[in-house]
Amino acid sequence: MKNRYIIYFFITLTIIVFVALYMIDIPSPSEIITEKYNLELK
Repeated sequence: MKNRYIIYFFITLTIIVFVALYMIDIPSPSEIITEKYNLELK
């Protein structure tokens, strides 16, 4: 019986984590970041 409670706990924990990440609204990585590098190779 304890094993079932552990499974339910992990399922609820993952749902809470996904909802929290969705609420925080992480900026999408599709935004192109351009950086200029000056590489001086000897």
